[in-house]
Amino acid sequence: MLPDPYPVKPWRAPCRGSVSLPGSKSLTNRALILSALTKGTVQLEGALVSRDSRLLVQNLQALGFEVSMDEAKRSMVIRGEGGSIPESVADLFVGNAGTAARFLTAFVCLHPDGRYRFDGDEEMRKRPMEGLLDCLTRLGARVAFEGERNCFPFEIQTTGLPGGNWSVDAGASSQMLSALMMVAPFASENVFLSAPGVRPAFVQMTADLMHQYGVNLSGTPSDGYSIPAGQSYSPGKSRFPIEPDATAASYFMTLPLVVGGSVLVRGMHSGLLQGDTAYAGVLRDLGMGITEKEDGLLVEAPEVYTAEARAFSFRTFSDTFLTLAAVAPLLPAPVTISGINHTRYQETDRIHAMAEGLGRAGAQVSTDEGSITVGPGGISGSPKPVFIDSYKDHRVAMSFGILGCRDVLGTGEPWLYVRDPACCAKTFPAFFEELELLYRNSHDK
Repeated sequence: MLPDPYPVKPWRAPCRGSVSLPGSKSLTNRALILSALTKGTVQLEGALVSRDSRLLVQNLQALGFEVSMDEAKRSMVIRGEGGSIPESVADLFVGNAGTAARFLTAFVCLHPDGRYRFDGDEEMRKRPMEGLLDCLTRLGARVAFEGERNCFPFEIQTTGLPGGNWSVDAGASSQMLSALMMVAPFASENVFLSAPGVRPAFVQMTADLMHQYGVNLSGTPSDGYSIPAGQSYSPGKSRFPIEPDATAASYFMTLPLVVGGSVLVRGMHSGLLQGDTAYAGVLRDLGMGITEKEDGLLVEAPEVYTAEARAFSFRTFSDTFLTLAAVAPLLPAPVTISGINHTRYQETDRIHAMAEGLGRAGAQVSTDEGSITVGPGGISGSPKPVFIDSYKDHRVAMSFGILGCRDVLGTGEPWLYVRDPACCAKTFPAFFEELELLYRNSHDK
């Protein structure tokens, strides 16, 4: 068990070696839903085994699906029911897993006469669901809220899904559009699905994965999708590989910027489905060397830092903005990150969490509704320890874990402590262990 707060060990040698990543959370949970909609058995290989994926598996089991996991082999086996949901009544608990919450809410609406109660963690009760629930209500579902309207907990009564024109306000989370896309092939008639203003990256991933599972759809996130009825999912093979997590890769890709040296991030390459691969372009702009190798991306520290202010829009790959924000004080000029207003409504208010943590570390930070600007310097060598509140957000914890690797005291003694490091179990349970292994390899003379 990790100590809490966790003392991040500063590095006294440049990074060297390689790191292996967990499977993508986004792809694992999408593939679990699509596999449950197939007719037959699918084995997911390289899947993410974490709190979020376990919650989705447990809820699928509660709905009557046969799902098994081999955690050591990172494998999941799902027996699909061809668009049918075995259980008509179930209690479903989604924790603070946004994908499970949105995907399952649309998924259960395939049942022609179902009744399902949903609840989640206290944090999930504050996260947006309104756009999805409004759309499903227009399609015939009936929702009874136990507390605040459009928030967990609630009970939903389902009547199946008609075809026609579907429209969803997915501005708060593109997961709402993805949830509807995945179930649309089982509507009674053809569907045209639109979501004006949606962020495209994860939606395109959903469309690409649906294609890989044998379903035809046409369109774009901005123009909407035409999805013919009467189709069935089939990946064309019984074993389906899950890509490594591109967001998790961002932490280790940034590490050479903090400590020098280089790292090989195994399994990463330019052809992945995940939009967060765009983070590599930000690092290149900062002067880092990124070379595609046969077994992954080799990331090298910059030879020269350009002392110019930088501005980046993270609108389409916002899960990685925290990684850059955390290390921005180490750069020679201010960095402004924009396009992230929706991140105020995720696991926590991520803009506030990053600003608050950086402020504790001595950085100069300013924010508005949808951006954060971090000035250079300010991370002092004060002997007073800095305690970072993760706000139960895995990405906050991991991002500050990378900042803490800088030896600001010059002694190798920890100066930055992350509270609730166990929250990383949401997507990367072994994050701090992997960081420690890389530390040992880099310091082994």
